[in-house]
Amino acid sequence: MPYPLLILIGFIFGIGFGFCVQRAGLCFAHGLGEIYLGKGKRIIRLFLIIFVITSIGFLLSGYFSSSMGLKPIGQLRGYGFYNLLSGVLFGAGIALTGGCILGTLRQIGEGNTTFLIVLASFIPGMALVIYWLNPMLESGYHVQKTLLPGVTGFSAPYITLTLVVAALIGLTFLRRRRRSCST
Repeated sequence: MPYPLLILIGFIFGIGFGFCVQRAGLCFAHGLGEIYLGKGKRIIRLFLIIFVITSIGFLLSGYFSSSMGLKPIGQLRGYGFYNLLSGVLFGAGIALTGGCILGTLRQIGEGNTTFLIVLASFIPGMALVIYWLNPMLESGYHVQKTLLPGVTGFSAPYITLTLVVAALIGLTFLRRRRRSCST
């Protein structure tokens, strides 16, 4: 596929995705907070829909071109003090900024210029993670690449389709439950 066509497809997808995110008021950090508080049925449905679309997309992209899809790499880094510290820092960052990067971009798109400061702070923060924290973690932890097909013994299409079917069943259950509650 020619590069300009890929750029055009990415641009159109980005505009459409941004429109959907803005209309849904989507922010993963706030969504997880809503789920933990027990009032996140709408966000659970959105997460399941996103999971279904991306799972099928990544699975199919590998069949079209192996260089087009994401490479299936998972890392298990163990557990310990660094996990606790990173969880506290991540939670504090979400509390201070009012959301994740997706929520920040949505706020900027809605005209909230205060979030430009938040966006600008992501750049040194990500540089800190890439150039200082990741090398420190890799030297302190045994990093093991783990893939679900290797762990389960099933091929990726079977695992993906099983998880997609489970997500669709979950969506159906949530929809039926919403209909029965509204009547």
